[in-house]
Order: sequence, then C-alpha cells, then structure tokens
Amino acid sequence: MTFSSFDTLDGTDLSFLRMVLEDVCAERALPLDGPEAADMARALVDWYLFGIRHPQQLKQMLSPLPAFLAS
Repeated sequence: MTFSSFDTLDGTDLSFLRMVLEDVCAERALPLDGPEAADMARALVDWYLFGIRHPQQLKQMLSPLPAFLAS
C-alpha cells in the first residue's frame, strides 16, 4: 500500500520515524538492517504521509490484524 502525497519529509520527520522504527524493532527483537525493518520503514512513511503522526498510532498500524478479522 502506497499513498500518493506531495508532502516532503524533513530531518525532524525522519528522526521521529527512525525513533518509532527503533522502538518497534526493539519490541519485536528484529534487526534494524533486516527486511522486516525495511518493510516497516516504508509503511511508517506511508502512514505518516497519510496523516498519522502519533507514535503509538503508527505502531498500531504496523500490528497485524487479529486472525478473526483477517479471515
């Protein structure tokens, strides 16, 4: 899923997103240089550009759907 946006990210935005990514990777015991982290980083940028700016909300957007909702 990619959102089309003409917004740009500055250094503050990138630092914020990096902090969220580091938190999620630490919570899930994932390496920052792994493919899962790269996928999450792309998703974080998409959700951020979509307008989700609160760290906890961004983390929730990275959580998988419960099994009963996915079926």
